[in-house]
Amino acid sequence: MRLLIDVREGDWATFYGHYGDWTAWRLGRLESFGPSSSRGADDTSARWHELHEAALDQAFEISVPPSTTVSDCLAHALREARRRGVAQPEAGPPADGAGLFLGGRIVRTWLADPATDERYEDGLTLEQAGLAEDDLVVLCVERTAQGDYCMGPAANPAALLEHLQLAMNGTAPADGPRLWGVLLYTTADVELATYVRTHFEDLNALSGPNTRVFVVERQARWAEARKYWRAHLEPELYRVLSSMRWLHWQPYDPQGAYKIAAVLKVDPELLPCLVFFDSRPGLPWGERKIVFPVEDVTPRYFRTLFGRIAKVLGSVPPEGEPLPVDGHGPLSFASRPDSAESDTRTALRALLHSGRGPDLDGAAFAAVETAQRAIREALRPAPAPSTDYHLDNCRVILTPGASVTENFYFNGQNTTFINRPVDTVVQDFQNQHGTALCHEELRSLLRLTLSSTDLADAERDEAAAAVHDLARLTAEPEPDAPGVRLRAERLREMLAGAADIAQPALAIIASVVAAVTG
Repeated sequence: MRLLIDVREGDWATFYGHYGDWTAWRLGRLESFGPSSSRGADDTSARWHELHEAALDQAFEISVPPSTTVSDCLAHALREARRRGVAQPEAGPPADGAGLFLGGRIVRTWLADPATDERYEDGLTLEQAGLAEDDLVVLCVERTAQGDYCMGPAANPAALLEHLQLAMNGTAPADGPRLWGVLLYTTADVELATYVRTHFEDLNALSGPNTRVFVVERQARWAEARKYWRAHLEPELYRVLSSMRWLHWQPYDPQGAYKIAAVLKVDPELLPCLVFFDSRPGLPWGERKIVFPVEDVTPRYFRTLFGRIAKVLGSVPPEGEPLPVDGHGPLSFASRPDSAESDTRTALRALLHSGRGPDLDGAAFAAVETAQRAIREALRPAPAPSTDYHLDNCRVILTPGASVTENFYFNGQNTTFINRPVDTVVQDFQNQHGTALCHEELRSLLRLTLSSTDLADAERDEAAAAVHDLARLTAEPEPDAPGVRLRAERLREMLAGAADIAQPALAIIASVVAAVTG
């Protein structure tokens, strides 16, 4: 098991506040998170990698078996930290006098979870403690204090998203926003749930002062939330967001989300979607609403959506200026700690009856309702040039013995062909990825996958696509090691249950990961 170790060493003041405070402090000072960045390039994932590098610039990796006890892992990590010079000697300054010596005797040492600051129990194995490959662990070394402090309040990174919770902000102020809405999605909509976190400041700015949108999620136990997010986020993003306590919330499962959608009288097939409702008192429950299905999770989509809405609301005569909520934008999480779906539905019902009166809220809703068709048209991507039989990113099933009398052109990296001869597929793979690192091993892995009789057709298709993804990543001049590890792990999960190929397939995957990551 490979773990990333970050060292915190000092007196009690070093451990004042949460581990993620330092990450939040860094976030506020990176230019890539400044106001101008929210209008930058569509692909903004690089800024989170930049934050990861800035916050964990002295972190290092260790490799230990999952059966290692926490106490043994602590000893190993401490030795390695001192060898690398990122932790102080047990007593006295370094012999060469290099570096800043913190002084004081060691009071205690322990390993901690960066997302909760909880200490891992020494007697547990790493596996029992819930740790997994590429997890971040904090090595804490507390020394005696060298002086007195007058401490101010520590930054709380979780507070950056606390203002997004409906339970805290669900009551409309007397002169609050004009238009109210909720963003509905489920655990299956991982891309949208991730986008809400990585682009929260962009969404806040885009929704503007006259629109307030609540994101319907639930606060889960960390063990449950950790399992969900770890499976869907690349390691760097998972480490940064979890240490800032931004992953304690997660989407409802489909059943829970559909119950909430039923409260708003929204058909389940429209999820994920953004719903605006008329909150004027006296209207039948859920009688008037506007639904915008989220068909594309990109900055372009949301900028178009909120930009068009803002333009429509700009034509509504103002009746007093709405005030910002706690100095933050209007995007909000709809839930509260340890709540069930019924608690969220209660909060939504209260919110729906908290409008500002028929004039301003009603005029804003009516204006957007009138313009909804034009807004939906603007959200649709420009159609491709009209050419017959040119198909992109398709799933093509070839029926043996069938004849085709027309010419079809299939394009796109996600086009898959079912029932093609194995040799043909492997040869195409060789032609496409012959220059990739470990292409021979990946070609063997693809052949094994396609020849498995323990995998269903859909599983075999998905695993073959994952092999292609690995080949594309390893073909880059500087392969994305975290991305390779993430896709390799998913491929391991898919092939582990295929008894006829599991052993050789997992061995090939391990060798490819080792060749890329060293």
